[in-house]
Order: sequence, then structure tokens, then C-alpha cells
Amino acid sequence: MINTSIYQFLNDRRLAVTQVENTGTFLDTRLFQMIRSGDAKLPLDRVEEVADLLNCDKHELFSMAMRQFYDDKAISTFERMLATPLTSEEQEWLHIIRSASDGPVAKPSVMAKRLVRALAKTQGAV
Repeated sequence: MINTSIYQFLNDRRLAVTQVENTGTFLDTRLFQMIRSGDAKLPLDRVEEVADLLNCDKHELFSMAMRQFYDDKAISTFERMLATPLTSEEQEWLHIIRSASDGPVAKPSVMAKRLVRALAKTQGAV
């Protein structure tokens, strides 16, 4: 989803979601219409509401919305400063996992969780 423009994503999601219970919401405002056309930016404080109304992942939408305002370096700085602090060992594990993946890292399967637990336990025994 990151490679898709936020405008295209919002238009696609808006078309995919039925208009059953969205009347009188932010999705009906002139501002939202301007956002969908690319004439305005999605305010960061509206991301969670929009994600709920469009039934999409709020974290991914927030990431797209951040890219309207900030470059990748600034976003990376925010993530480092605001995220739960990781030890250098945890950062190394994450680096290994991310470098082993060809693209976005998928949600771990049951087998992957077992494997990581087994690896972590053997690390302490070595």
C-alpha cells in the first residue's frame, strides 16, 4: 500500500465500502472530497477515523498520510524516537529478519513463531 498514492488509495477504498452508515461523517465533507482529488492533505488527526470508516489498517493509512508531510528520513526519525526502545540485540534480530525478506515482512506463521522461539532459547545456551 505504501507505493500507492494516498489519493488513489482513498478513492479505491471509498468505492469498495458501501455507503450504508457513512452519512454525516468526515467522508461526506468537502475537505475529504478535496483530499480524494489531491487538492488537500489528510490531516493526521483524522487518520484513525477515516481508517475506521473505510475499514482499512489505521497504521498503514497513517504511514501514507505522514508521507504527505514528511520525507522518509523524517519518518524514520519519528519512528526511532517514538517507538518502544529496542536493545541493540533486538535491532540486530529485526535487521536479519528484514534483510531475509524480499519485500514487506509477512505476519509470522505458527511455525515461524516456534522457530524464532527455539532460536532465541538456543542463543542463551550457547
